[in-house]
Amino acid sequence: MPTALIVGSGPAAAGAALALCQEPDQRVTIIDVGGRLDANHQAVVDAMAATPPAEWSPHSWTPEDLNEISVQPIPNAPGGLPEKRAFGSDFPFRDFGQLMGVRSVGLVNDRVVSGAYGGFSTVWGAQTMPFNAGTLAGWPIRWTDLEPHYRAVLQEIPLTGELDDLASLFPLLVTPRPLPPLAERTRMVMERYDAHRARVRALGVFVGRARLAMKAEDCVECGLCMTGCPYGLIYSASQTVDRLRHSGRIRYESGLLAYRVGQRDGQAVVNAREVATMQDHEFAADRVFLACGAIGTTRLVLGSLQRYDRSVSLGESVQFVVPALSRRPTADPRHARTFTLNQFNIVVDTVGDGVQLSQIHFYPYNRTFLDSLPTPLHLTRAQKVTTALLRRLSVGLGYLPSWHSPRVLVTAKPGRDGVLPELQVDQLGSEKAITMLRQVLKSLLLAAPSLDLWPVVPKVTVSPGAKSYHIGGSFPHSASRAAGSQLVTDRQGRLPQWDNIHLVDASVFPTVPATTFTLTISANAHRIASEAIGRGHA
Repeated sequence: MPTALIVGSGPAAAGAALALCQEPDQRVTIIDVGGRLDANHQAVVDAMAATPPAEWSPHSWTPEDLNEISVQPIPNAPGGLPEKRAFGSDFPFRDFGQLMGVRSVGLVNDRVVSGAYGGFSTVWGAQTMPFNAGTLAGWPIRWTDLEPHYRAVLQEIPLTGELDDLASLFPLLVTPRPLPPLAERTRMVMERYDAHRARVRALGVFVGRARLAMKAEDCVECGLCMTGCPYGLIYSASQTVDRLRHSGRIRYESGLLAYRVGQRDGQAVVNAREVATMQDHEFAADRVFLACGAIGTTRLVLGSLQRYDRSVSLGESVQFVVPALSRRPTADPRHARTFTLNQFNIVVDTVGDGVQLSQIHFYPYNRTFLDSLPTPLHLTRAQKVTTALLRRLSVGLGYLPSWHSPRVLVTAKPGRDGVLPELQVDQLGSEKAITMLRQVLKSLLLAAPSLDLWPVVPKVTVSPGAKSYHIGGSFPHSASRAAGSQLVTDRQGRLPQWDNIHLVDASVFPTVPATTFTLTISANAHRIASEAIGRGHA
């Protein structure tokens, strides 16, 4: 009976597991650090999930508990987005051992490997769109190679969205659930886009509703999307792993930090350390699938190959924040009930080729808007001004493609404990994004009179390195492993040194387009695992 071992539990692990479990005789094991929400927070979440919001009361928790599980994002670096919390906890970013020895240079983010059960999908924005065919042009894998795997993953993920102009660039692939009722500002922008569609599209600007991995039909509009849905309506890779565990299709072992991979006697071997006891374990399987996240897998592979003191470059789809104001106000958004995930997207095609794209996710009001305003606007005497501003304010979170973004450099050094190597994370070429960002902002300004959505250009900020978490390409897929580099992978994610160890996360992405990231991670992992066991093109 063939055996497979997956390292990690995030979106790549979920995609690989879905593919492997289609083969009835495959025995699949996942090993994972598996950090979780602490018991006190979980008890409050469980109590909330058991009742509708109208019946929430302090009988099962105190008002302080409720405030704690809805903590807003926490500032952690000048110029960057605050770090999100999941039910008031930093467990998606917390060091369970996987960050020990990771150091960053300057303002570069160093919380780049998640030890959480479900990885960073426990705290993501839930945006779910494929890469388009044009942005895959530099890959040895084509859209037709990925399409069936996108469809397979979308049978697992609850896709919410609508057929609109974005489908011309990003096919829907499956019939989506309808979105919950939209915020007033979103409706106003979409109405203006519909009225001025030809003019806006002529500028290379496309507007469409969000596509989200959420069970929209069950949404109760409690407004807690950005701090954690107590009803579990926002998809996490942990939900897929849970389902496969409960069905008996996989065995899951948590509390294990993988620190070395290799091959012996025709099998793939993983050495892991138990986080709680520091006891070492060895696992062997016919095939191993590394799904630790781009930088987590990079660190594990560099240490296993003892490739030290030589920098490895990764692409990042750099993140920027663009506030926007509208002339026409809405009602005070603080009193509205709506879901608070991304509600509409703007895609800017800077040269009209369907490749040089920037995508911006616009969000309705949530409490972070108010918390981020300058201190004087929080004073009682400033409330009229504050209200007028909030009635006109939108915030967009945008991305540029990796080929117009600074690169992330990682350098491994031997670890002091003899386990994982120390890792330095740095940024190269921080000025690289400026030219394309200017083009994007120019397009937004030209479209602003039609959309009544005016970017506040002086307040646009670009996040520090590695802050977008849209990072990949340390071991990119290549059409030929004979290309001269020892750090390229074939289409099954295998380095030249190994035959049955497969890298399945974004570490194998040749480029990182500016469009949504996670669905392609899962789909490509599904493709690699399918091909590895002979269920797809080899």
